[in-house]
Amino acid sequence: MKFQILNFKFKIFASAFLLWSLSIGCGSPGAPLPPSLNIPRPVTDLRAARKSDMVVLSWTSPQRTTDGTLVTKPGKVIVERAVGSQPPVVLRELPLPPASKSDQGETVNFNESLSELIASGSADFATYTLEAVNSLGRGAGTSNRVVVPLVATAPAPAAVQVHPVPEGISVTWTQPWPPQRASQLTVQYAYRIKRRLEGENKAVTVAQLSAGNEAVAFVDTGIEWEKQYQYWVTPVTLWEAANGTKGEVEGDDSPVVSVAARDIFPPAVPTGVQAVFSGSEQNLFIDLTWNSNSEADLAGYNIYRHTEGGQPQKINAQLVTTPAFRDSGVQPGTKYFYTVSAVDQRGNESNKSEEASESVPQVEEKPTADLRG
Repeated sequence: MKFQILNFKFKIFASAFLLWSLSIGCGSPGAPLPPSLNIPRPVTDLRAARKSDMVVLSWTSPQRTTDGTLVTKPGKVIVERAVGSQPPVVLRELPLPPASKSDQGETVNFNESLSELIASGSADFATYTLEAVNSLGRGAGTSNRVVVPLVATAPAPAAVQVHPVPEGISVTWTQPWPPQRASQLTVQYAYRIKRRLEGENKAVTVAQLSAGNEAVAFVDTGIEWEKQYQYWVTPVTLWEAANGTKGEVEGDDSPVVSVAARDIFPPAVPTGVQAVFSGSEQNLFIDLTWNSNSEADLAGYNIYRHTEGGQPQKINAQLVTTPAFRDSGVQPGTKYFYTVSAVDQRGNESNKSEEASESVPQVEEKPTADLRG
């Protein structure tokens, strides 16, 4: 009897040990988890960009649910807009696809024209929000808000003209009259001149000029000669609210125009040319001086000389790099006439300066001594 009791206790102990071992090997299952409701997390990166009368909303498609799992079932994204103090209205319901395997949400865009809202003048701002919901219409709340100003933009210039001038590229256009619209916002209208190298995408703003009702002429001095450029003009509206919030909205771009920046413009004509005989009987020469040119691309000067009734001839073998020159090839008893021209680094030569003249004195013959006694 005692042996049977011991055997029974051993079986109970062995069974308990087996269960404990299995629990160690497989892990504790714990409390069962409830099934996911597949409610997508709210959008947090809603952005708005406005160009002319069009606004583009962008955001990242939600990939995770509120309980941390991947979105496995299709849903939808509801786009809403509120104007002024009016309640929001639904603009569109867009599909929300299940999450991708990479867990990287795609960027979604939505466009809306603001033409009617701007023309109505009913409000100064429009506010946009999104709500991501599951197939049952359940969501976790709205996205971040973005506010878009409802200011008008001026029409783009229809014809922009560009051509090279000595200082750079001249850009001209006729400014359309800026729009007149009642608003509680303070607005200013301007035009932005943009430029890029032919064949490249990167553009730079070279100037911003206030709008008016007169033709505008601007010279872009920041170009490099012998390159091909493209130009266009974009109207911009600068706005500021009573609370100090400010921003800007670009309008439509003008047509793009191309121009070859070829430097065909010579330097200015040198001035102040003077000629002075400075030699002696044994060393005859005439010194020339003139005012220095100020062009940044100046390469040097050419010197031209002629005698009475003769044709001017260039007398320097190399460009003269300073505003001075000594002519040692003169003859006694001769009057010489001089002009100077300026030459730039691309070989463009200016007209000749006003003439300066100088005479070389006649060398006096010394009497021969009488050696007869």
